[in-house]
Amino acid sequence: MTFSADAWTAAAPWYDAIRAHPFLTGLADGTLERKVFLRYIADDAHYLSRYARALATTAARWPDPAQAAVLARFAAGAVDAERMLHEALLAEAGGSLADTVAAVEPTPTCLAYVSTLQADAAHAPAAVALAGLLPCFRIYTEVGQELVTVLSSEGDDGVSHPYATWLRTYGDPVFAADTRRAESFADEQADLHPGAVAGMHEAYARATRFEWMFWDAAWRGETWPEPA
Repeated sequence: MTFSADAWTAAAPWYDAIRAHPFLTGLADGTLERKVFLRYIADDAHYLSRYARALATTAARWPDPAQAAVLARFAAGAVDAERMLHEALLAEAGGSLADTVAAVEPTPTCLAYVSTLQADAAHAPAAVALAGLLPCFRIYTEVGQELVTVLSSEGDDGVSHPYATWLRTYGDPVFAADTRRAESFADEQADLHPGAVAGMHEAYARATRFEWMFWDAAWRGETWPEPA
């Protein structure tokens, strides 16, 4: 079994918890409150810019030049594609991405998650850094592929579904192909450097837990505490 397949199998309980979370069930059936969704989008915008930096840093340290170029393109693509998604969704709500990012502070969970990824990107072995970045790829691929089927089951191709744009973005087969390619790079490094595998699993498991926490933070309306 490859590293990525093994890591995903180990992550199954957390993925099941993510799919059962009320944020995701509400996103699937369209009953998620709009204010909760927009709260998530604002936090995700903060997350994305930092995630892309962590991926770019990992690409700069990646040992294979051709693969490094692919990872760098993924970093740029993540910024472009998802930023356009955020802009479109916020525009629908009468806001703008720039104003939202300036006005809404990232949650403690968001900063804890991306700070961990950025620290690994800068200081951990490159294979460990990529392992920590993979759950974001894989979880959004799996969620997107599962939830986009809701649209095809609706007679109007999901036109009336309030979150159709989001579902189509992550249900895109191109996104799934990019995920598998990134996983293959980690798998290759795991085979070449077996001593790094334990650290790779730790990073992957930690990021998977953070993924659940990220959804939950949006659901709960997590904020920074105030002094007593």
